Amino acid sequence: MIACAVLMPVCALPAAGGEGKRAIREWMRDEGVIASSDMEALTFYLRLGGAATDVENRWHRERGPEAVARLKAAGVNLAIINFHKGAGLIAESEDIAAAKQFVELAHKHGIKVAGYVGASMFYETFFAEEPNARDWIQVDENGRPNYYTNEQSFRYMACRNNPGYRAFVRKVIEAGIRDAKLDMLHFDQMQWWAEPRSCRCKYCAEEFRQFLRARYRDRRAARSRFGFTNFDHVIPPPYGDATAPIQVRELRNPMMQEWTIFRAWNLAQRMGEFDDYIRQLNPNAGLIGNPTMSPERNVGFAFGVDLAQFAGHADAIWSEEPSLPQWTEDGRLPSQIRSYKAVRGLGGTLLAWQNLGKADVYKKTPAELRLACSLAYNDANLGVVAGSDTGFFENSPEMRRYARFFREHIKDLRHTEPVADAAVLRSFASTEFNPAESNFETVLAEQALIQHKIPFGILFDGRIDDLGKYKVLVLADQDALSDTQITRIRRFVSEGGGLVATWNTSMLDEWRRRRPKFGLADVFGIDAPYSIKEDAAQVRRQFGKGRVVYIPRMRTDVKRPSGMSPIPNALWKLPANAGEFAEAVRWAAGGALSLNAGAPLWVTAELARQEGTGTYLLHLVNFRLHEKLKDIPVEVRVPAGLRVRSAEAVSPDAAVGAPLTVGMKDGMAKFTVPSLDVYSLVILRMEKAL
Repeated sequence: MIACAVLMPVCALPAAGGEGKRAIREWMRDEGVIASSDMEALTFYLRLGGAATDVENRWHRERGPEAVARLKAAGVNLAIINFHKGAGLIAESEDIAAAKQFVELAHKHGIKVAGYVGASMFYETFFAEEPNARDWIQVDENGRPNYYTNEQSFRYMACRNNPGYRAFVRKVIEAGIRDAKLDMLHFDQMQWWAEPRSCRCKYCAEEFRQFLRARYRDRRAARSRFGFTNFDHVIPPPYGDATAPIQVRELRNPMMQEWTIFRAWNLAQRMGEFDDYIRQLNPNAGLIGNPTMSPERNVGFAFGVDLAQFAGHADAIWSEEPSLPQWTEDGRLPSQIRSYKAVRGLGGTLLAWQNLGKADVYKKTPAELRLACSLAYNDANLGVVAGSDTGFFENSPEMRRYARFFREHIKDLRHTEPVADAAVLRSFASTEFNPAESNFETVLAEQALIQHKIPFGILFDGRIDDLGKYKVLVLADQDALSDTQITRIRRFVSEGGGLVATWNTSMLDEWRRRRPKFGLADVFGIDAPYSIKEDAAQVRRQFGKGRVVYIPRMRTDVKRPSGMSPIPNALWKLPANAGEFAEAVRWAAGGALSLNAGAPLWVTAELARQEGTGTYLLHLVNFRLHEKLKDIPVEVRVPAGLRVRSAEAVSPDAAVGAPLTVGMKDGMAKFTVPSLDVYSLVILRMEKAL
């Protein structure tokens, strides 16, 4: 029986999964993670072509005792290694044997190992081992097979809904967890191909029909949604276009919306199956998933990914996103901060590539800035700093210095949670089905919060009941909200919460049907959005015990995207009314925020609290690399009944820490950070007030 899914109009959203303590996740939070990755199989290098003449000797050497010893010396405690790329368990038997040897060596050094599992099938060898695999291929709406890329057409993409392939994946999991003693499995390509290439095989089509029957048991709801109630003849909706990705201005077609929702739900279901089977074989083992983290894309529509559902089944989320931290010549501040916040808000941790030194995108941002952001925004996880050969790590004094700092301060960095005054809601029906407006407006609002150093988190549909944790809810053109969401938001504000909303927020329901007036009209005090051409002032008002601000639009001079286009960081320019927006959030909070930091717009700040000890951690990151700042004034709200016992600023950029003098006024601890090069950590240790 298929359970109800996200955006369900007739029943409740199920729990995201991953309930209870997960041993490997607790280990990551206890020890802190410095990871390495050398996940490619030798079989793949040889089949791909273009490798170095000594690839075989080097590949085996990087899985030998000297390589493991170098990883240990570098501080690595989680190594991601090859396991099954897609050529077949027999074809990759030499690669797998080397991986097993690596696991034995790594475990002797106290290093945990994750094994890479790809989602493609190398037809020359895989089909020989698995003759039925010819029927496991993903096919697009025209019945054509999906390849990994045009150049790598020897790699057919396998359909995870095919029962034969699902059985094969169980064999891979058994070989990895039970036989090779891997601590984790890393599933790559956890996505569907972009439309119109998303798989439409007979198993996907039947799963989709079952999904619709389960979601619309109420025939009246089905009739209202589609105009019919019998799903027996439904097929995954065609787009009639051979070019990916599909571009539409706004996704209004209800069956296309449902197909997108299904793909995201279905992907999370398969991830959950992997999760359950791994833990059945070894309750202490875990998994990593790569769902294509990228705030530039509306990944729900493009790749069938809903992070809120997906993350509940993963111990870590993999990221290769292109928007690395930098301060650009035109005054933009791209970063991975959104991804860190999104994953961390779902109880996860992000494994971000830090060491692709040869890739052009990595040349734009120095290693210490990437590592500084991981220190500030991740959960005791420095990311992937090396391959098995550790060459890039060993040749980077910045990486060695930051890794050493991470280890020296892990007792303070572990088991922390962000302090967030505001929450930015990312409604699936808004950001995924109208990205050029809703996602773009949300990105601009988040950029204003980041650069104005307002503590915030990212909230997804299924977490709307977490609103009570925040002072302010931000709805940046979240145009499509359900009646249930609106009721919860209205209650939050009436009970004293703050609300800042822009543009078309609540004008549509979750099916993107237009309401006669704002769903939150009584809260906003206006019935409909201002015309885009109007230079209207914001609305500020009281609603119940809460404060409400309606801002017509985030104003920007960049050319807005269109249709389903990505939101590349070239568009992440601070809005012209960013200061006005930040002030609105402060006003809606109804009192002082948890943090005030008097640093320029190219400095970001993250405030966290350590569980158990009550220690507060303030992370400061200077995106204008090595333009050292002096005497930064800071105020941090101290919980009632506590006071600051000691304060110290430490940094991998400084030889020694600096004790800080702290004053108290109106519940705020006031101090000055003497200097900031790239990254500084302020540690505020608390004690009970007398």
